[in-house]
Amino acid sequence: MHSCYLPPSEISSDTIRIGEPGRHHLLNVLRLEIGEDVQILDGEGNIYIARLIDTNSSFAIASIRDHQFHPPISPHITLFQAIPKSDKMNLIVQKVTEIGVDEIVPMICQRSIPKRTAEAQKRQQNRWARIAIEASKQSQRPRFPKLLDTRNMKECLNRAQNLDLSLFLWENETECGLKKILRIHRQVGSIGLFVGPEGGFSEEEAGDAVQIGGISTSFGRYTLRTETAAIVAVALVAYELRDVS
Repeated sequence: MHSCYLPPSEISSDTIRIGEPGRHHLLNVLRLEIGEDVQILDGEGNIYIARLIDTNSSFAIASIRDHQFHPPISPHITLFQAIPKSDKMNLIVQKVTEIGVDEIVPMICQRSIPKRTAEAQKRQQNRWARIAIEASKQSQRPRFPKLLDTRNMKECLNRAQNLDLSLFLWENETECGLKKILRIHRQVGSIGLFVGPEGGFSEEEAGDAVQIGGISTSFGRYTLRTETAAIVAVALVAYELRDVS
């Protein structure tokens, strides 16, 4: 069954008004007709099965036939991702969304290379948001991740103080592996993952992370690319700490 994303404001108790660009996608791309069903996701845990009943106005109207609500899955996973070079962030957003991240915070670190204007940064932000929506639809996620505005690392560390556990992925950590840490902290309700840029975190940033209660950890003997580290870290947290049976 084809899926469509709509914000909650367009969904009432028994009908759904599908405006542009959703209407165009359903009628002109997917070629759906009156009487056919479509799955509607609102990104906040609701999945609706709705039947098209009117396509003649500027809105396509669908009647809700079934509704399911999916509560959040614990733990809540936040990825604090240093913005990498080129378009690597597109891949990171797509894949961690498919895996199940709840929140993505693009981060500027001391060794971050991209220096974008405010206008270019806004365009990137909008693109990442679109990628997250498309990845959520493709993977049938009822709850879409939140994509926050870009912040510097100190702002991210301040935000992380509200989380139960913050993990600082650092290639210089030789004693504390990620697998070991996750198996010690199985009952946390929220977890933050800090992934650095291509040049890694600085010593100062590592010290700042420890000061707010963050735990320095690594993948062991291997040093991963920033995009690989983000995807693997989110996947390991979801595998080790979430009960999705």
